[in-house]
Amino acid sequence: MKEYLNIGVSVSICIFCYDEDQKKVLVVDKENDPFKGGKVLPHQMLQPKQSLEEVCSEVLEKNIGNNDVYVEQLNAFGKVYRHPSGRIIDISFYGLVNLEKDKIKLNKENNARFEKIDKSLDLVFDHDDIIDFASKRIKRRMKYRPLGKNLLPSQFTMNELEGLYSCFLGKQFDKRNFRRRILEMDFLKKVTKVQRNTRGRKAILYEFDPKKYKNYSKAGF
Repeated sequence: MKEYLNIGVSVSICIFCYDEDQKKVLVVDKENDPFKGGKVLPHQMLQPKQSLEEVCSEVLEKNIGNNDVYVEQLNAFGKVYRHPSGRIIDISFYGLVNLEKDKIKLNKENNARFEKIDKSLDLVFDHDDIIDFASKRIKRRMKYRPLGKNLLPSQFTMNELEGLYSCFLGKQFDKRNFRRRILEMDFLKKVTKVQRNTRGRKAILYEFDPKKYKNYSKAGF
């Protein structure tokens, strides 16, 4: 049995936000070897008496100061040589946050920050693979279930909603068709007040209808 038990388990979390019209992910600087100073997803080793959810909560609290955000278990990553120190299986979660609404407080000690997802991100271990897997999961989810509530402010414009979907799905929409399709699903409510855009024009504000949003989240579009 000792041979079979000679395996470690880590828990990592891939936290996304929508900031400055871009999809960003939370990264930190690794605090110790191997790859000390390298860029990684927030993660922590699982202790024998801890649950995966407990570790995930600790990682959230440590790095963003809030463990009450939207998270889901993602997948297990277990390539034989994924970790140079030995056989370590990673159980990954992904989460979605709004930087203001969720009152995010980034951990300055390990330089926690949100970075744009592109080829220059270049994380150590297999954490780039985890981000890619999580991004594909979100794409599938957004096609059938709403996820904007976790990424947008409480009140938003139709352009902001379109920008979110365009960014996370990696495609451009025809504005009229997007607006018509979204309004047909009837999970938005108009807000009585309006805001001015950069050209000084009035822009209608919307918010999600909690009951209908919840129904779509369970049953899909």
